[in-house]
Amino acid sequence: MSLKNDDATVLADPQWIPTHLSPDRKQVQFAWVPRDSHHKISFLADQYLRDLAPPSLWLGRDKLDSPAVSGPAHYIFHSAFCCSTLIASALDLKGVAMGLKEPQILNELAAVFRARALPGALLSSVTGLLARPFGPGESVIVKPSNEANILAEPLLRQDGHTRAILLYAPLPKFLRSVARKGMWGRIWGRRLHSLLRRDPGPDFGFTEAELFQQTDLQIAATAWLLHHHHFAALAAQFPAQVRLLDSETFLAHREESLAQIGDHFGLKLDRTGWARVAQGDVFKQHSKEIGRVFAEGESKQADTLPAFLEEEVEMVGTWAQSLAGHIGLSLDLPPALRIKP
Repeated sequence: MSLKNDDATVLADPQWIPTHLSPDRKQVQFAWVPRDSHHKISFLADQYLRDLAPPSLWLGRDKLDSPAVSGPAHYIFHSAFCCSTLIASALDLKGVAMGLKEPQILNELAAVFRARALPGALLSSVTGLLARPFGPGESVIVKPSNEANILAEPLLRQDGHTRAILLYAPLPKFLRSVARKGMWGRIWGRRLHSLLRRDPGPDFGFTEAELFQQTDLQIAATAWLLHHHHFAALAAQFPAQVRLLDSETFLAHREESLAQIGDHFGLKLDRTGWARVAQGDVFKQHSKEIGRVFAEGESKQADTLPAFLEEEVEMVGTWAQSLAGHIGLSLDLPPALRIKP
């Protein structure tokens, strides 16, 4: 098949995904990822796209002013290890919506935003390109990396029709996920903390020496608190546009959760349709390990840690509760979805 890659076609076809900014931010790279290829990769990032070897090209920013867009994208902002990839996959329904999982270009926009060098027009152009519908009447649901949560406020402020779910795992669940990943999970937690502590947010009053003396799980817990504080602020600032949800409520009430998420995003699917999704194959396989089906009892085993790690999780949870109280933050944000726990 001969693939058209003239400027007009690239801008009109949502399968041309914006993937990178040039270092001078004057160009945007696109990769052609057919809709049916999205289920083969975990995320829209280089390490996953590499196996697809998609055609790519660069366009100057001056050509991005008028992408063919019929409405805003909606978003799933999250604090990691909380079913965000699973929900994005569940919302990938032809004729209803398309889920875009962690486009790498949003991390790059977030880095530019943190450097206070992101023009509103560039943010609007790139997110407008991500919002191009994949089919008539479809919505686009974008799940950014949690590193890009800092873009939530400008995106919600940019378009009052944009809707978002703010998704998080309870702190003990989050800490178990970090601990279960061993050294790499602990490195990830420290890296996330070093990034988030530079963003606007609460000051816990620790000196650099005191931070150095904290354990990996304490540092990861503080990063979780920074996300949590951000979500509480967004919920207060944009009450009509955002809804809060925790992963355990979602898993315990997935049919009702999906239906209410669908209502919030304005998706055209009735309760019978959401019931089919909730019982479908997407919940029987790993959302990040493509093609791996859950073994019986695997989810319960995955939530179990050796006794010494469980003790550490409990101790850090108590410490974090005290730290949250210091800034007047509840570890349990009030649920905005009307689901009975």
